[in-house]
Amino acid sequence: GAIVRRHRIPLPPPHEDQFYTIDHFNINIEVILYARRYKIIDCDQFTKNFLRKMGVRLNTPIGCPDDPYTKERQKILDSMKPLRPYERIDTLKQFLEHDGHVLRFFCLWDDPESMFHDPRELVLHYYLSDDTIDIKEIIPVNSGRDAVPLFLRRDKLPKYAPTGLYQPGTITSRTVLNVFGKLVGNGGRYILDNRKTGAVHQEFYRDSDLKIGAVINVWGRKIILCDCDEFTKEYYRTKYGI
Repeated sequence: GAIVRRHRIPLPPPHEDQFYTIDHFNINIEVILYARRYKIIDCDQFTKNFLRKMGVRLNTPIGCPDDPYTKERQKILDSMKPLRPYERIDTLKQFLEHDGHVLRFFCLWDDPESMFHDPRELVLHYYLSDDTIDIKEIIPVNSGRDAVPLFLRRDKLPKYAPTGLYQPGTITSRTVLNVFGKLVGNGGRYILDNRKTGAVHQEFYRDSDLKIGAVINVWGRKIILCDCDEFTKEYYRTKYGI
């Protein structure tokens, strides 16, 4: 929280009958607030411009001193060696940058095996925070079709394998190097391979694969991307120049 709340702060003795003003502040100086000494190392650009307009000559900024505990702790972390290789999965940066950012495409699925051979209108959402996709179907009023919550639940959409679908257990999120059997206590022990040697590489649809006019394969169904909203257009215009 706030160390000192917003109010007029008196000067240190013997001038306690006066208060701090803008003239008492500059870079690379010390101020005493209620017997505590603070070192001003720098300020933002707005403050610099404001002080220059008032005729204040700014001092040279200084750096923040290193924390002895942080330096000692970093030495300990650098000297530590992991006992076994862990898989490095870091998705926090992508989530923080694109949380709440969703690409929306308006799609069409012409189902040739349906009874009336009528096209189906769909809305595809691509979530930039974790590269997942969900699809909802737009069902017209009195169309005779049952309303379903989702045409495709939110998940990563794999590109259709040329040889068909993978068998269960072929693709796993973890690659186990060795198993030591059942031990006393919490069961067996295993070593995870961070290199994922022998893992089956599976490609998923990314934002670069979604374009107006493109045809994607949703578990055997050919979906045509017909249009998108303004946010999606601006995203592709900014990132890919499309």
